[in-house]
Amino acid sequence: MQVIEGGPEIPDELLLALDEGRVVFFCGAGVSRARAQLPDFFGLANQVLNTLGVPDDSPSVKILAEAREIEARTGVPGLISADRVFDLLERDIERAVAQALAPQEGVDLWAHDLLLDLATTKDGVAKLVTTNFDRLFDDCERGLEAWQPPRLPDPARPGDLHGIVYLHGRAREEYDGSEGDGFVLSSAEFGRAYLAEGWATRFFKDEIHLLRAGHQNGSAT
Repeated sequence: MQVIEGGPEIPDELLLALDEGRVVFFCGAGVSRARAQLPDFFGLANQVLNTLGVPDDSPSVKILAEAREIEARTGVPGLISADRVFDLLERDIERAVAQALAPQEGVDLWAHDLLLDLATTKDGVAKLVTTNFDRLFDDCERGLEAWQPPRLPDPARPGDLHGIVYLHGRAREEYDGSEGDGFVLSSAEFGRAYLAEGWATRFFKDEIHLLRAGHQNGSAT
């Protein structure tokens, strides 16, 4: 089935799983870039460096410029990870990150509204996980539960996974910093979330296990 003309073919099995509540939507920066015009990871890093007034000869600025040049020359993204820029910054950058993501007045939430519609079961239960820091899903005013580290739902507990999970943290309403345990930005923070403490890894593993079990049993999760 095609939802829009020229769009991808969606398997009937996936549509059935969606109706049965066995689908969880994982959303990245693309949803906030499409209509809301927020920056990608390189754009975010560049804005933060400008906001903090980091000099052009600093390692952070140099590695960001090198990453852009390599990607432009080779056409291969990710050869130098953008989060390496944040590793080189020793100052507190969360305020600058939040400010860089503050949406303009009257921001277009079409993409976010659409994804929330798709992620909501026929019983009215929304299941959506995002790695975005912005609050644009909240701004859709669906009255949904919002989760962020260190408080995350337990996928293994029936009915616990509902609402919007901000897996890498969420900006405060005023976009002057982060809520909870802060943003997952640098390699050290990714390591803490996925390796050292491993709470993000456990969340993914538990959710995948639960979805597989629901699929094998033919029941909704």
